[in-house]
Amino acid sequence: MEGARMELDPEAQMLFEQFSGMESWKSEKKAGQSAESLAQSLLNEQRRLDAVRILLIELAYWISRYLKVDAFASDESAESKAFHKLSGIISKLTDLSGGLGCAFIRYRGSSTDVQLPNKYDYEVIVGNTAVDGLMAPRVARRNPQIASRLPDHLMDAFSVFADYGVNNIYLELPDNPAGHLSALQLCLRILSGFRSARQTGTPIQVEMEGHRQVLPVVSDENMFPDPNLTLLAGINRLSLKSMESLVNKVAQVLQKKDRTAALGRFADIYNAAMGFPKVRAQLKKPLVELNNIKWLMMEAQDEAVSLEKAYIAQLAMETVGASPQKVAKMIKSIYGDDYAKVNKHLLMERLHLSSDLLNAAGKRDPEKKVRKEMLVNLHQRLGQVKDHVIDEVEVSEDSGQSRDSAPAPPDAVHSQIYHMVKFFKGRSVAHKKMVGMVHRPIEFKSQDYEVLAKDFRIDLADARDLVENLKTCFGDEGRFKKSGFHAAIQHFSKYEQKLFGFLWHHMKDAILPDDRIPFLNALQELTARMNQPNRAFKILLEDICSDPETVQFSDNKAVMLANLIVHRPDKALANYEITPEDIVLDRHNLDPTVVQYAAWRIDKDREQFFTKVQTIHKKLSEALSLGATSEKQIPASVLLNLERELYIFLSLVECEAGKPILRSAVSEYGDPGAEIYHLKESDAFMGGILQNLRVALRGVGTVGNMGDVAILESVKGHNEDFQRLKNDRQFRAQARMVTEWADEAIKIIKFRS
Repeated sequence: MEGARMELDPEAQMLFEQFSGMESWKSEKKAGQSAESLAQSLLNEQRRLDAVRILLIELAYWISRYLKVDAFASDESAESKAFHKLSGIISKLTDLSGGLGCAFIRYRGSSTDVQLPNKYDYEVIVGNTAVDGLMAPRVARRNPQIASRLPDHLMDAFSVFADYGVNNIYLELPDNPAGHLSALQLCLRILSGFRSARQTGTPIQVEMEGHRQVLPVVSDENMFPDPNLTLLAGINRLSLKSMESLVNKVAQVLQKKDRTAALGRFADIYNAAMGFPKVRAQLKKPLVELNNIKWLMMEAQDEAVSLEKAYIAQLAMETVGASPQKVAKMIKSIYGDDYAKVNKHLLMERLHLSSDLLNAAGKRDPEKKVRKEMLVNLHQRLGQVKDHVIDEVEVSEDSGQSRDSAPAPPDAVHSQIYHMVKFFKGRSVAHKKMVGMVHRPIEFKSQDYEVLAKDFRIDLADARDLVENLKTCFGDEGRFKKSGFHAAIQHFSKYEQKLFGFLWHHMKDAILPDDRIPFLNALQELTARMNQPNRAFKILLEDICSDPETVQFSDNKAVMLANLIVHRPDKALANYEITPEDIVLDRHNLDPTVVQYAAWRIDKDREQFFTKVQTIHKKLSEALSLGATSEKQIPASVLLNLERELYIFLSLVECEAGKPILRSAVSEYGDPGAEIYHLKESDAFMGGILQNLRVALRGVGTVGNMGDVAILESVKGHNEDFQRLKNDRQFRAQARMVTEWADEAIKIIKFRS
């Protein structure tokens, strides 16, 4: 068979077994052996998650063989080894993914890493676990004996997808993979023969179980060969005539002026056909789909798509339909969720793509509903772009006149997009002035107030009042005046949706070091007055995870504020410098919407979150050795509080990624022989270190299960060792409570179970 084999060795199989049993925490230790450090424990957890990532890499590799080797369609002997391998991977994925139902291979084309060209920027996803060209080397470094070849195999797969023109592949993960193997194999063989048959205009010849089948290549209503319509015909044994009749009937319904909203949500004939209840009842749906436009618009199978969104997908296909990757980029220019991370070059590309889309909509959208959808979404996303990126972008206004004599300048964009970029450049100027006035007098011009009024959605008078109130919060030498902020806070609360983001992103780093704590406490007071705190919560969570390999002084307050917001409407918490531990046990005031978002976000970015926790703990160990971290000079007391707030947060949110973090904390802090208790400066912070153990124990009790009782029991045997750590009456009294804390956590788990 062509290509290198990817046989799983015994170590890889062991990794899969570890992942399968990750909920059964193994706490047994050899006599006298110290518990593994929190950082090492989380590294092991990442390795367990790597089991799924390795499967995803293998999944992409073996699917790519079907797109690369045309002979797989008609030569059963050549294909059998590949399918045997692939079916085993799918079976393991179905078991490990917990019945999530599907896996995706999706083109992003938005890499900001020079080592990964946009052409090969794909990701492979199941649930909240994903792997891409940047993740694969990390997996290989963590598992060198198992996964050293995986990055090359993944890039091999991505190069095949790029050459084939893949923008997405959907793969169903049925509950009973064995019962669907024949249908899955037929789908893959059809895809293997599709490109060659499309190019030659001949039917696909497929060999299944020794029998040769001739299957038609089916075209859509515009006479373009469609892989998904072809798959639908193949697995249902439908003739070309039957499929042409189905395509025509669906097209006629979609063209009617009085078409229903339900049918209007579908961007192409295939999805519309599967939207008819009668068709769904009579035909089997393919287990594999190639370049189905709806998976560029949505991720969940039951997610609703608006009429405007579906129409935008149709426009994208009609505008650049010959390039599936460009279709994906064009849709992402309107609906991308990564605008906060784009650089100048990627932003310019998206502005051009969205301009092309707007020009196409201008010719076919007399009611302007679609153009409004585009402009609203693009404005929202440009608002997330970093100011320095907006500053670097240079655009000119496309006049829209005929270009028979001369092409448009390379920096020309649609007129409405040009004015949008111009506005955000003006906003960047206003932001710089608002930050600059902390340290020196700044003159605001009428255009600055106009920009702020538009950005904050207020009138000019309110924009002037906002600036004047902000000025009163700082003295002549740039010192923060808490009294001025307190006096203006009622006025500030009127602009909660925008002001918190500005203050957090732009002002917290402009404040003098001695004023950081009073300023962050003032933000805490502002947060307590907000009626819709979700936006602030999103800002905080994104900021915490934005640079997981560094720790900022503000991270401590970010998690503290997140704990406050999760507990809406309990505004009394705003008076605390740290979050009270008792709230770990009191879950009655939690905001379910905020909690659900936080759990989704952390699990989605679990790799970054694990890295952030490891970084925090590494910096804490450094501070306990040196007295403060080397770069930022963040004291150990702040880092201890940060870890403590983080454990409280994970106890409240109860996400899958948080459970191993809390277990890891108990494993290390619950061992008096652990290094954390014996560093140079540990003695001065022993009370805070033990307090972190208490919070971690409560956290495991709150979110854990019966499999966690063993690790809690292991902590109970160290009472006397904890008391000997410091010859201080108050500390020893606290240390005597360790067994009681562990028992309390065990009781909570048993009561809940």
